[in-house]
Amino acid sequence: MFERFTQSARQVVVGAQEEARSLGHDWIGTEHLLLAAVRSPEAPGAATLVRLGVTAENCRAAVASVVSPQGDALGPEDAEALKAFGIDLDEIRRRAEGAFGDGALDAPVSDQGAKPRRRGPFGRRQRRDRTGSLGVPAEVPGPSGHIRFTGRAKKALELSLREAISRKERHIGVEHIVLALLRGDDKISQGMFQQLGVAPAQVRDLVLADLRSAA
Repeated sequence: MFERFTQSARQVVVGAQEEARSLGHDWIGTEHLLLAAVRSPEAPGAATLVRLGVTAENCRAAVASVVSPQGDALGPEDAEALKAFGIDLDEIRRRAEGAFGDGALDAPVSDQGAKPRRRGPFGRRQRRDRTGSLGVPAEVPGPSGHIRFTGRAKKALELSLREAISRKERHIGVEHIVLALLRGDDKISQGMFQQLGVAPAQVRDLVLADLRSAA
């Protein structure tokens, strides 16, 4: 799939990794893809967002307001829903910190106890397949290790392919990524656009209109 990405679209994917690192995040989400897209204000799709007042600066402010330090961590509504099933997250945290110290649940999970990697012939370790469905990688390599794509980010990249197919275009450009992001139905994407004052369905129509006029 990635061989169909234009150079500008590839820069969005790489830029998303840079945005994640700059924000101290160890995941790549739709928020980082959006941030990277508006860094190319002249690119199709991104230009529409910029014309509507979306910038890297107010995107970062929106990220700070809707994204928890744990990324896809459960929010207050989720916690209340779990209480209905007899699961009290606050009580679980209190007990864990009482037994293991403050912040016990915030520490990264270690690899101890993980299943050993399978070994191939001659005792060599087999490489894990880091490619997901439709060729979307599960992780992006970087100087400080790999950063994983969240499920919603992978879905957005897969949708960008579908956007290109629906327009009968052979390449995947920034415009297709933007159109895919505007289709996001997860709480992070919806929260981001709400903070930015963007109505996704209406902006999708504007992006498509701009693409038609530029054709």
